[in-house]
Amino acid sequence: MPWLSLQKNVEATPYSRLAEFYDHLMGHVNYRRWADYIIAQFDLATFPEPEPFVTRNARPPHAKVATVLELACGTGKVLVELSRSGFETFGLDLSPAMAHYAARRLRQEGFRAQVWCADMQHVATGVQMDAVICLYDSMNYCRHPHELTRVFESMAQVVRPGGLFIFDVCTRWNCWKNFRNYVEHDSFRNFSYHRHSYFHPIGNLQYNEFLIVDERDPGPTLREKHVQRIYSLNEIRKLAASGLWEEAACLSGMSQRPGSERAERVHFVFRRK
Repeated sequence: MPWLSLQKNVEATPYSRLAEFYDHLMGHVNYRRWADYIIAQFDLATFPEPEPFVTRNARPPHAKVATVLELACGTGKVLVELSRSGFETFGLDLSPAMAHYAARRLRQEGFRAQVWCADMQHVATGVQMDAVICLYDSMNYCRHPHELTRVFESMAQVVRPGGLFIFDVCTRWNCWKNFRNYVEHDSFRNFSYHRHSYFHPIGNLQYNEFLIVDERDPGPTLREKHVQRIYSLNEIRKLAASGLWEEAACLSGMSQRPGSERAERVHFVFRRK
């Protein structure tokens, strides 16, 4: 196998090459179901009417929420589902490659959503949103508490009063149960990859390392190293406690059960004061 070669691997920026087969890697995710779950949480918004809004799609938006920004939008699959449901959508991703694929997917589906390449710690949209979402443990990429705090502060400028910031986090339980020493080999089109996931309890860091071979390129194997910080639920609450947000819900998985450290994933819904 190429990744067993003694040749030194070349470090690649996270998602620079993974973006090309990310949809294959995430083929098990039901994005329509996830979008419907998020839409159901929009009822927690408290403003009486959405701001003036003209939908470009056939279906009307939610009774309260009309404009939605997705942070770390990846290749845009949730944005497409929200656009199909009538929302005015905007996307943002730190990876130029992921933002490119998201914008292309939206164009191909006939939607005119704006997609930016930017850091979610520093967002200036020029328009306030009814809701901001950040899914699939993307918030866990904030490896230091002050980075997470900056996201909350930045979103307080983006979300209008009464609007929502909805995100999920991966739990320590999930890391120990499913990704303590997870190994996967697969191939897709021109790519072969080896994935190794492991958890370091000291520092609460979850690592996902990908060794990627592009069959079109005879060069060395590429290595993408993804590192996430796993926060406790109480840590999340303390970092959000700036007086700008109130917790509207904390939910286990995609349910209405209270969030728990024994859940694999927890959704937070914070409401802008």
